[in-house]
Amino acid sequence: MKRIAVIGAGIGGIALASNHDVVVFEKGRGVGGRMASRYAHAFSFDHGAQYFTVRDPAFAALLAPALAAGAVAPWTGSIARIADGIMTDLAEPRDRHLVGVPNMNSAVKALADGLDVRLGVEIAPLRGHTRQGRHLTSTDGVDHGLFDWVVSTTTAHQTMALFANNAPNEGALCATKMAPCYALMLGFAEPIELPWIAARVSGSPIDWIGINSTKPGRDTSCTTLVIHSTSHWAQARLGQDIELLGVELAQALHQATGIDPDLAVFRAIHRWASARRLPQPNSRPYIDPLRQLAATGDWTSGSRVEDTVLSALDLADSIERE
Repeated sequence: MKRIAVIGAGIGGIALASNHDVVVFEKGRGVGGRMASRYAHAFSFDHGAQYFTVRDPAFAALLAPALAAGAVAPWTGSIARIADGIMTDLAEPRDRHLVGVPNMNSAVKALADGLDVRLGVEIAPLRGHTRQGRHLTSTDGVDHGLFDWVVSTTTAHQTMALFANNAPNEGALCATKMAPCYALMLGFAEPIELPWIAARVSGSPIDWIGINSTKPGRDTSCTTLVIHSTSHWAQARLGQDIELLGVELAQALHQATGIDPDLAVFRAIHRWASARRLPQPNSRPYIDPLRQLAATGDWTSGSRVEDTVLSALDLADSIERE
């Protein structure tokens, strides 16, 4: 039986691990990756992926236990379109929007149940592969044993750094281009009544506004907003003071919706360095049978959660055939 190390406990890594006897290493404190949740005082925010949709039977089958357990549920309500401060449309979404309950990362936690997931472990750049396998060592010098395969499900640039001298010189893994995004989180002590649960915004630094507190299982006695910037705005401001960028986004929120950000009792901002894949051809996951290295992620086929999962399942099948 192959001994496989999966690097990264986002939904792609967990989906891949569900098909093999593996150890998942995650440098963070919890699973979820960009299906992330932040907790502050009485508030919680899904500050990464806002929701996901299911169109493929393979993804539906993977999610079925989490849905049955109540760790995943539909997020219902109208989506607004706002242009230059004016709401131009209000409609139900075309696809069913699903979220983790009570937080976005709850969906990944449910899928990870029973897997060997080791948190707070950052694997150091890889060394050579021997007949016995490849030793994995964490950045604190701890030896984590021998593995036949190492599979990275982190971002493309983190994967290239992990593979080090074993990384490819060409192909999508080393050529993919990703764009950043800033996520502003605002917590209000009182409910804010709006006719929509989320809004897509144009003519603004803001791309998306989600009323996190309207999601199932959330605290409805307060209001939590997650505001995502456009990639173009974020790219142009890399390196600038992040708190001042939060002020700019808060002002843009007021201009787009009339919501006064100064009434928020909690404010925080987070930068996602590789939030969205820039337009480019889709690619298959990376696999090197000789070195027994592989990689997958949203750099292969887009930033939709389902695309990331399907790419991971595709890679799992490829490794099984080797």
